[in-house]
Amino acid sequence: MPLKPRLATALRANLLLFAVSTGAAALPCLGLILMFGMSEAGMPASAYLGGLLLVAGVITLVVRGHARRAFEDADLARKVQVYEKPPFGASIAGDCAQPWLVQLHLELRGLQCRD
Repeated sequence: MPLKPRLATALRANLLLFAVSTGAAALPCLGLILMFGMSEAGMPASAYLGGLLLVAGVITLVVRGHARRAFEDADLARKVQVYEKPPFGASIAGDCAQPWLVQLHLELRGLQCRD
């Protein structure tokens, strides 16, 4: 059974955001592990993985918050137009301040941006 396009868009955007956040979290976590010599202290791998996922979750929440605020600012400035009738989508003005954050917010909600 195929996914509905709106659900597929939201799922893809959320998974991609978490994957990028995990990659961004890996570098500082690995740096702290190596800097303080925790790898030789015998800590279990689950502690490393838990810390990595916690930092990735925090990064994800921060980016989602910034994307929501960018969308709200663009909506107040009338730089974005959301179409609630099928096919669901949105248009972002070319002079929008942070179009990539606005697009991220829209795709996290399952809306695709039109050109």
